[in-house]
Amino acid sequence: MSSKIILVTGANRGIGFAIVQRLATAFPQNTYLLGVRKFSSGEEAISTLRAQGLTATFSPIEIDITSDTSIAFAASTVESKFGQLDILINNAAVAELIKPGVPGFRESCNRTLDANVTSFLQVTSAFLSLLHLSASPKVINISSARGSVYRQTHSELPPTASIPYSISKMAMNIAMLEMAKLEPKVLFQAASPGHCKTAFNGFRGTKDPLDGAEVVVRLVEDEEGRFSMGFWELEEGEMRSVPW
Repeated sequence: MSSKIILVTGANRGIGFAIVQRLATAFPQNTYLLGVRKFSSGEEAISTLRAQGLTATFSPIEIDITSDTSIAFAASTVESKFGQLDILINNAAVAELIKPGVPGFRESCNRTLDANVTSFLQVTSAFLSLLHLSASPKVINISSARGSVYRQTHSELPPTASIPYSISKMAMNIAMLEMAKLEPKVLFQAASPGHCKTAFNGFRGTKDPLDGAEVVVRLVEDEEGRFSMGFWELEEGEMRSVPW
């Protein structure tokens, strides 16, 4: 695999941190940009990666995905320090445990859609000019099986603890498909890591985050075009297309 510059948002903990850890273990020749809300959080995450013996190049990039000013500054920082971007992994997201009819539900929905859908569009758009400089640009979006209309309508999923989150992942998948029409030279992919044990869900998941990150590793390492634009998951060691 040729050397690449990879930005992962929400990279200081949870599945985002696991993605960086797994990628840096498999491909130490790459440069990994840890997108974090606070620079110090990125430095702490990098210290942990170094303590694990990882030798890849790491750099914290301060970015608040809900702030256009912060997004623009992050893109400018990447341009000035690295000159281009090969892979953007949109991982940062929110999930609030609230039900319809409860006070504050509207505000919760708005925050979730802003962070998980609008911010995906804004972040991706801000980095497109840098992605265009890559020989094989990719945008990988961390989605969820909750974003599959097929699975939602074929009794494959139990009730969710966060309806706004499920709605946002379904909407993000559609937003990705629309972006792909506008940017045919960029490969857009969605990845479902599964129900991982992270602070995001109160560690109630059934899967280790490092195992969940493996689907992203498979997409990143694919330089032969085996995995086209689509919605992907890894089950029993095999890459499978998630039905939309």
